[in-house]
Amino acid sequence: MKLDDLNLFRLIVENGSYTLASKKTGIPVATLTRRIQALEEDIKIKLLHRDARKLSLTEAGQSFYDRCSPLLEQLVEATENLSESCQGTSGTLRLAAPSNIAMKLLQPMLSAFLVAFPDIKIDLSLYSDAAQPNQDDKHAFIKIGPQRDSSMIARKLHTVRDILIASPNYLSSSAPVLDASDLEKHPLLKGWPLMKWRLSNLNGQQLSISQQGRFEASELRVVRAAAKDGLGIALIPDVLVQKDIASGELVQILPDWTTEPRDIFLMYHDKTHHPDKLRAFIDFSLSYFHSESKEG
Repeated sequence: MKLDDLNLFRLIVENGSYTLASKKTGIPVATLTRRIQALEEDIKIKLLHRDARKLSLTEAGQSFYDRCSPLLEQLVEATENLSESCQGTSGTLRLAAPSNIAMKLLQPMLSAFLVAFPDIKIDLSLYSDAAQPNQDDKHAFIKIGPQRDSSMIARKLHTVRDILIASPNYLSSSAPVLDASDLEKHPLLKGWPLMKWRLSNLNGQQLSISQQGRFEASELRVVRAAAKDGLGIALIPDVLVQKDIASGELVQILPDWTTEPRDIFLMYHDKTHHPDKLRAFIDFSLSYFHSESKEG
């Protein structure tokens, strides 16, 4: 029985299919199948049911996985930590971030980090708020909004506020927007996660707008583009449209009406030991956004 085969079995189960495990490991599906069959012959246990539609564990396979998986994870982590302690601040840093803010807010910081640490590589996975990242295979990830996972450490990086915007062409050819109550008379452009608008002003007044948008998308970047095309009014995080407002392509309307600020957090596992590359990234990102807020 080979340790590598045990780890491949764990990866196949966690990814849910030979195909996804193949993409993650770079090992052909046929080879994975052969290795699992060899493992089953070695331990004299059938581990997996296989059919054309799905892959599932046998009862014995589930018991085997439950016992072996924690031990294998500890072994992989110990090996990685030992390797990284020898290498210093180098290697690949696996990160995940919301696709809506990755380009505008995070990419400048990531580029600066790579310049500062030339021996570190970044593997960045983008996700929508509707599809949360797999935490187990990431060193750290970025999340927006309140964090309730006590098993993770959350460090605040930045704050965003959602603002109302439209193009000058749209505003010049439409009924004036003088108050928040006028919004319901206009075509609204909505993107996840801002599908239900909860607005408030400095006087403490509040307004909820849940009507369906004329245009809806799972990515706020697409909604931003629709607003620039003059299709209606959108609610967008300020970090996504600052340059568009400065250039005059978009205009902020009803500036007294916004959403509650949303904090952006760097999340990572609560462990006694973190790889040098992760500690470097944590310190750099906190320093980067702290310096940026002072300059702003």
